[in-house]
Amino acid sequence: MSMKVQTKYGPVEGFRKNGAIVWLGIPFARPPVGELSFRHPVPPEPWEDVLSAIKGSANPIQGPGGFHIGNISQDCLYLNVFAPEKAAAPMPVMVWIYGGSYSQGGAGAKEKDTDRLRYDLSRFAKETGCVVVSFNYRLNLYGFLNLHFLDSDFDPNNGLYDQILALRFVRENIAAFGGDPENVTLFGQSAGGACILALMTMREAEGLFHRSIVQSACIEHFFTAAESEAHTRAYLRCAGVRAPKELLSLDAEKVCQANRRYEAWLLRRGDIRCAFSPVIDGETLRDAPKEAVKRSGVPMLIGNTSQEGNLFLASIPEFVLPFVTWYIHLKVKKGEGSYKQRACDALTEHIYVRPQMEVLNAYASDAWRYEYGYAFPGSKMGCFHASELPVLFGVKMLGYDGEKDSVGTTLRSVWSRFAREGTPGWEKGTTRKIP
Repeated sequence: MSMKVQTKYGPVEGFRKNGAIVWLGIPFARPPVGELSFRHPVPPEPWEDVLSAIKGSANPIQGPGGFHIGNISQDCLYLNVFAPEKAAAPMPVMVWIYGGSYSQGGAGAKEKDTDRLRYDLSRFAKETGCVVVSFNYRLNLYGFLNLHFLDSDFDPNNGLYDQILALRFVRENIAAFGGDPENVTLFGQSAGGACILALMTMREAEGLFHRSIVQSACIEHFFTAAESEAHTRAYLRCAGVRAPKELLSLDAEKVCQANRRYEAWLLRRGDIRCAFSPVIDGETLRDAPKEAVKRSGVPMLIGNTSQEGNLFLASIPEFVLPFVTWYIHLKVKKGEGSYKQRACDALTEHIYVRPQMEVLNAYASDAWRYEYGYAFPGSKMGCFHASELPVLFGVKMLGYDGEKDSVGTTLRSVWSRFAREGTPGWEKGTTRKIP
């Protein structure tokens, strides 16, 4: 395949890496700045000269800590394409949606003007034989704060609409990169997985993808309209502004300060949902995805790591944990082992396993479930939330080396088989433990 590709908007030229051809930083929308800062995205302006797609874009505005990634800017709506160098077209397409509690993460470069990404999917593309796409979507107040009820110039659920526009770009252009637009699988983790569930319910996303892999999704982390309105008013107080239009003049540092104050406010209320969760407004998102997704006709592979909760409670001293679990209304079963591990297991069950099973038990289409149980050698947190990602992609991340791990090979095989054939290889409606 040639490194130079003609898209609907203009030509792009990539480079070779790890047995794949890679195109980085392709615009799929106009920069969401100025009057577009809080609006649904619009397609990019066409270009005539060849776009040198060899450097990653900036990442969405976000604060430090957790899954934070640097090199941030409001001008962030770009995507990356990774195509196996030697596979024959048309290839299955897999589109990755990152997590980060709707407030952190990104598909851009970790440092400005480099090709160093948080998620380098070149190895994944080569070994799966799929064309793989990753993209940025707006986060925190730009992507998910509901300001629409206060001012109609501010659209709701912008982050979801960023994803839809990226998928439209894939639909219209992926054949030029060797991909099959009639065989597109979404896969995403945590908030990214929950976004997939939302997309499965939205009219605007119909026909843009055909299968879904939902990893460790926070299935119940969506706000009602009433909740979101209360949260928005709290955010404005935290930002020190009275009207939404004043947010247009806030710089990134002040945004991050307001985000921290608002997230702390929500946690003080005992609410452990993601602070910037999408809103079920009855228009853009008409029903709780947990319920609406049950009617979906999209084949789905869904699952979680075996010890999700370990990541969130590991740093809390054990003598404080009983108060914490009481405060967040988490029921911890009596039994063997430490209170901390039982609390972590209870959190895993509450946020991930129970909602999954409720969806699966009433799901209208074909569905499979997995449970991932591999812990890094020497890991003190076991098989924690997001620990499958470096294994899946075969990259150095979270202290994982990734070079010769058979578990990663197994994961990539299962994921790509599902993308190619519509089945992961075990009986429908059942759970397979991996490895």
